[in-house]
Amino acid sequence: MFRMLLGKVPLRLSMGGGGTDIASFYQSEGGFWTSAAISLYVRLTVNRRWDNLWVVKYSNNVDRVTDVAEVGHPIFREALLLLKAQDWLKGKGLEINIISDVPTKSGLGVSGAIAVNFLEILHKMKGDGISRQALAEEAYHVEFERCGSSSTGKQDQYIAAIGGITSFEVTRKGHVDILPLNLENRTLLELNENLVLFGTGTVRPKSAAETLRDQGFVFSGEKMSKVDNLKVIKEIGLEQREAMLSGNIRLFGELLDKHWETKKLYSDHTANPAIDDIYEVAKQAGAIGGKVVGAGTVGAYWLFYVEADKKSALRDAMAAYNLQEVPWSFVEHGSMISYCE
Repeated sequence: MFRMLLGKVPLRLSMGGGGTDIASFYQSEGGFWTSAAISLYVRLTVNRRWDNLWVVKYSNNVDRVTDVAEVGHPIFREALLLLKAQDWLKGKGLEINIISDVPTKSGLGVSGAIAVNFLEILHKMKGDGISRQALAEEAYHVEFERCGSSSTGKQDQYIAAIGGITSFEVTRKGHVDILPLNLENRTLLELNENLVLFGTGTVRPKSAAETLRDQGFVFSGEKMSKVDNLKVIKEIGLEQREAMLSGNIRLFGELLDKHWETKKLYSDHTANPAIDDIYEVAKQAGAIGGKVVGAGTVGAYWLFYVEADKKSALRDAMAAYNLQEVPWSFVEHGSMISYCE
């Protein structure tokens, strides 16, 4: 059995159709979205201890317990319980640590990435194998069912497991078809060059689950409100995929603007004039489209589509709001174990 493992998992950008991965929508309409793995990471270190303590370090918390059920971090606790780690570790504990390139509640899929990578590490440590799709589903099960996050969708877990720029289609029964986008190199380079990420220096004040609950996306036995808006989001996501496949990257940027304008119809973000001000200033500086990243309406990142000759003007405009550009690139890989001994 391995004594120590280092996991590495890319975070994600939603490239279209975000929100249609939530069960309360896809169970009635089916879902479709495209996500991209990017070169911002969460890393996990997991090593076996010499004693029976479970030591978990996350945010500003440190758990030191002798019973897995007492671990405070819900994803780690439920993953350990699901895989019966106390049995195969034979009375010994683990020490777990998170190292992240971004803050929690950033809108880049941190919790889903953690769930996928931690489960991959546990399976490796236990000595059994698991497919990429099964890993994504197991991570979704941990978050959605075992952790009780009823507004968690399938986007974050799937892109963390699969990587690349990938479309996903989910049936009403929850089966996910994986549809990798084999983009031409020119298209990929142009996308990477024209999509610009700015950090706000803040974190989303609410989790994705809380935001979606406030916006009426939690199934409660009645037809989900705002469903018509998510139908439009789904159609825009399909159009964005076709724009990327055809190499029409400017159209992708225009559809990003259309997506944002549609999102405003169901989001409460218009209650925050600062968000609208930033977006209008960005467009005046040359951005063709953009959005706050993630389900939250005030996130840690802004994503803009801007062509090369306008990029300098956009940087200057965003600097006035103390928004700093964050370097990144697309990556082909999903969750991995980068070191073990």
